Amino acid sequence: MRRDRWSLMAAVMALAAGVASANPSADPQATEQETVTVRGTTNHVWPFDDLRARGFEIPDVSREDNAYWVYIDAINAYTELPGDLHDAFDYAVNTAWPKGHDAGLKKFMLDPDNQKALELARKAGAYQEHQLYYFGDPGGGIISVLLPNLSEYRALGKMLIVDGRRLEAEGKIDEAMADYVAALQLGHHVSGGITLIENLVGVSVWVIGDRAISQMVLRRNLSAERLEDILDQLNDLKSEQPSTHNGMKNERVFGTSIVDELTARPFSLPQNMGSLGWGSGGDSFDVSRNSSWRELEARIGKLIIPDRTIKKHMNAYYDQLIERAGLPAYQADWENFDEEGIVTAIPQWDVLAHMLLPSLSRASILGERCRMQSQATRLAVALRIFATEGDGLAPSRLDELSAWVPADELVDPFSGKQFVYDHRENAWRFYSVSENFTDDDGKTGDNDFKLDYVVRFPPEKVEAFQAQNDATEPL
Repeated sequence: MRRDRWSLMAAVMALAAGVASANPSADPQATEQETVTVRGTTNHVWPFDDLRARGFEIPDVSREDNAYWVYIDAINAYTELPGDLHDAFDYAVNTAWPKGHDAGLKKFMLDPDNQKALELARKAGAYQEHQLYYFGDPGGGIISVLLPNLSEYRALGKMLIVDGRRLEAEGKIDEAMADYVAALQLGHHVSGGITLIENLVGVSVWVIGDRAISQMVLRRNLSAERLEDILDQLNDLKSEQPSTHNGMKNERVFGTSIVDELTARPFSLPQNMGSLGWGSGGDSFDVSRNSSWRELEARIGKLIIPDRTIKKHMNAYYDQLIERAGLPAYQADWENFDEEGIVTAIPQWDVLAHMLLPSLSRASILGERCRMQSQATRLAVALRIFATEGDGLAPSRLDELSAWVPADELVDPFSGKQFVYDHRENAWRFYSVSENFTDDDGKTGDNDFKLDYVVRFPPEKVEAFQAQNDATEPL
């Protein structure tokens, strides 16, 4: 029965190809699209009204209130990083300013165009409103929507971190903090887009900014007053922390919109399937038909594509994911969530659901570890304040930090219990069980989150930047 349905669809599409060829219609009157130029490439803007009509929640933000345009000016201002500085730049992003090998990187960062870009990024971060623009031709369907220039946003975020490391190495802590905060604000702004990938890029930018702040607080001998100010700034930003929850909701809108489009325009199915990665696509039919032909095509689509059943399968999957994504990781019970099994259980005839349903549980975990890391950073600042304002000794229990950290912030999102904490005189450490949901006794893996996520004071020594054929001692 289902095979007959798909066979019928293929036959009707073949017939339509002949009809379209024999009866070409005039192109509709073209409408002029707004354009945005990003680093020399001009893009046609996808109208917001069209995206709203498809079910996406897009606020109406005036141009003068939209941080997007300031970010675009910043992105268009910075210069390309020379190839011979990539290693030093990456070291500065991830670890520290590369002392002793910083002449070229410092010259690059102090280039007037780059300083202009950084100033614009800090300015944009202070905006309350931010709405990304999307690119493409709405006549081609939602499948063809182009994301905003996310790689450029990520590059701008990294430049803020590197500039902050430079300023920090020069003892300009307040100026460095301004750069790190601007990176957090950029992450917040990007994560507010309509796609999950925007949420994840926002998470990644936030994470590197948050990590830089944590490292500065642990490595530098800062006054209690300055530490208090840093904690105040972090508390002010708590509500702006990126989340993947809304991204998952929008993934549902994308998936069901594609089904609606394929139902309304089945004769474009070969081309659209190619866009989805199923085969090479094939020839597309003329999409510039008059309204009568479009109406007939949509009626045929309703006959040959079981769209309501397909969307029922998709919504059942998204319902479970979205519900879990709104919970702390330990309550979501991702360990026992059989995501693959849910998709596999969908009947094989439902090719569209099998093709369109992505794996999303990992995205939720990435969002949760961003939240956990931000909690850990605020907790680390509070621990430093406690010792600085007192006799230099660490508290005996985390509960003693109640003047700076509310009780719920002491709870590890991956365990539902307080962060594991131990201390000795002025030395301390605490850790999250992290995304494997297992207490590994404070052991760390080959990345920060593989086993336990550990924060300690005094911090571990930093391995100095290694220039080619140059071995140096740790800092």
